[in-house]
Amino acid sequence: MKQWDVIVIGSGVGGLTAALTCARKGKSVLVLEAGKQFGGFLNPFARRHYHFDPGVHYIGEAGPGGAFRHLLDRLGLEHVAFRELDPDAFDQYRFPDFEVHNCVGLERFRDRIAAAVPSEARNLERFFDVVRDVDSFLREAPRARSPQQIASALRNVPSLLRWSRATLGQMLDHYFTDARAKAAIAGPVGDLGLPPSRLSALMHLGLLGHYARGAYFPAGGSGPLRDAFVDGLKEEGAELRRNARVERILHRGGQVRGVQLEGGEVHLGRTVISNAQATTTYGMVGLEHLSGRLRRKVETLEHSIGSLVMFMGVDGGLDTSAIGSSNVWAYDDLDVDRAFSPEAWAKSDRDAYRDVGSFFLTVPTNKDPEGELAPEGMQTVELVTLCGSAPFRAWFGSKTKRRGDDYEALKAEIADFYLERAEKHLPGLREHLVFREVSTPATNVSYAATPDGNIYGPSHGPEQIFPFRFLPTTPVEGLFLCGASVMSAGVVPCAGTGRDAGKLALRALERPERPWHRRVRDRIAPPVRGDREARVVEDAAPRARAGA
Repeated sequence: MKQWDVIVIGSGVGGLTAALTCARKGKSVLVLEAGKQFGGFLNPFARRHYHFDPGVHYIGEAGPGGAFRHLLDRLGLEHVAFRELDPDAFDQYRFPDFEVHNCVGLERFRDRIAAAVPSEARNLERFFDVVRDVDSFLREAPRARSPQQIASALRNVPSLLRWSRATLGQMLDHYFTDARAKAAIAGPVGDLGLPPSRLSALMHLGLLGHYARGAYFPAGGSGPLRDAFVDGLKEEGAELRRNARVERILHRGGQVRGVQLEGGEVHLGRTVISNAQATTTYGMVGLEHLSGRLRRKVETLEHSIGSLVMFMGVDGGLDTSAIGSSNVWAYDDLDVDRAFSPEAWAKSDRDAYRDVGSFFLTVPTNKDPEGELAPEGMQTVELVTLCGSAPFRAWFGSKTKRRGDDYEALKAEIADFYLERAEKHLPGLREHLVFREVSTPATNVSYAATPDGNIYGPSHGPEQIFPFRFLPTTPVEGLFLCGASVMSAGVVPCAGTGRDAGKLALRALERPERPWHRRVRDRIAPPVRGDREARVVEDAAPRARAGA
């Protein structure tokens, strides 16, 4: 039985980055993807020659000198290209009787809000001083080489500590009284999946800083970005397998041993990196092997919300110039908290969508006119809104395209509801519509295997951000985590966690093999509850236990 240096579970951008980080160093790598295609939310799809990217609408730090550009270049993916969205308006936050455009440069965005709400000009200066401090810390922290260096950097940013346990709503209420200023700053909360009253203030400030240096779209869509990673892995001799769902992570004596697939097939590995969400990963380890504290964390974790996405093919007669390459965040009123409130979706009523009329609207063909995302002369339009899973759980686990008339009727109702609202921003949309398709949390379960159909991993409340989120190290020596459970959701954060997990695996591989690695080749005895060698957390190194 072949033993791999690194086994990667899941081929989202975090898993692909981790795999390529190790493969470029000459390590043998096996990537196991449960789905039919590689890429997770980077996996595009086509309908009637229209191409859609379900998980990518814009990416930060992809321009010259950006962190993501640097990561790709270090992995030998210099050929991956990006198109910059309108630097003067990559986001448009539209409210009744009020509109503001986000742009490159924190100061420019601040000044635009101040021009619209002059009474808040001084407060905006104070608020954006904190945004800059947080942004500077987040850019410097990855360079720290010790906890002491991180602590030193934190002392230089007292505002970060002050707001570390606060919600965005609490911070906005502290600085502002005018609802327009609050709404403008909270405009992109959908990128993190919570309303201001529940969203971590620091996570939102980090988001503002992330896009302040520009917003980008992959040339050709997410497919070429995904393919660059896959092709790089194949060049290095890595093996990638689809339809290979991992059932168990095998371990003994606190040390990872490999994985077992559904059906019983076993693969030995000196290290394992899981891009699956942390709750899923620890379920593969076996909750019975976890410490009480870690088990409670896994069992009580709050997942992020899911999504409804309407993918549309339209003809060239539709005038989309008012949107251009921007993203439009359309709100019914200035109460952003109500607009994306998960409470509305907690109901299992099939018409729960009628209480959530706000949405995100974008025209991908305007972002990449040369990308062949649509037939010549045609366009693509996408509409996204956050969505709880309750109304759709009845269809979890059922086969796509075979969920029945009731499911299709519900999707048609949802499409009609949002099409009417979208026409306020794209007049004539229904007249020029060629086709439409709606995805739901049930779709996310089928194609991305996300717990309860969520799209952002653990929710981004103050109690679930660093250091309370999951770290890349685990109590099982040689097992590492990457993806949305570790840092945050999004292409760039997930890729960063993949790079970090890959580096941890490389360090682990530098250590001498344990005796069992040399003995066990042809058979694996699964861990047994109560067996001293099978106890994971108790046998783990103290440092690994602290990392959990």
